[in-house]
Amino acid sequence: MIVNTIRVALVVAFSLLLVSCATMSPEECKVADWREVGQRDGLNGKTLSQLHDRAEDCAKVGVAVNTQAYTLGRNLGLRSYCRLENAVPLGLAGGSYAGVCPPEIDQLFQQRFQVARSVHDLRNDVRNLDERTVSLERQLREVNHSEEKRLKEASSDEQRKKVRQSIDDERRHIRGELSDTDRQLRRKRDELRSAEYALGNLR
Repeated sequence: MIVNTIRVALVVAFSLLLVSCATMSPEECKVADWREVGQRDGLNGKTLSQLHDRAEDCAKVGVAVNTQAYTLGRNLGLRSYCRLENAVPLGLAGGSYAGVCPPEIDQLFQQRFQVARSVHDLRNDVRNLDERTVSLERQLREVNHSEEKRLKEASSDEQRKKVRQSIDDERRHIRGELSDTDRQLRRKRDELRSAEYALGNLR
């Protein structure tokens, strides 16, 4: 059980580390072990379009891809990637799934991944809205703290009236945004609870 858990974690971590590696440098092309390259792409859940991209990159320096070795390696990598126990960690980590698993597992993998990815995205939404609330509350405090100073700097009753109006407008705007943010936050928290409940039922 512990070994399987570690293996799942390593596959997911390895996939996320490789997600930005879309091309190959001339140096990599010249020394590439194409079976190993294919296995890495399989572990990363890459589609066969990745092979085309690599072939184009390497053709620029006169290096041909060993398609057979690459495909063998990729299939080996996909056997590790396409385990049902990988779908949830991949989604929770914010990864992506390109439908590369065999038909007999693809639909279930996709379903589990989507539920977990929804939890990941909603957690991000809640965190961003929480941060937005903190920022708006700070802005409101700053407006309140600046009121006395701004009034003192005004040189006439007319100017002080304009300052008060401006401050009232700022407060009204910030409080409006706080109200909107609070409504969004409550809605997202409800959605997150539902998504986490659905995720719990998968395990």
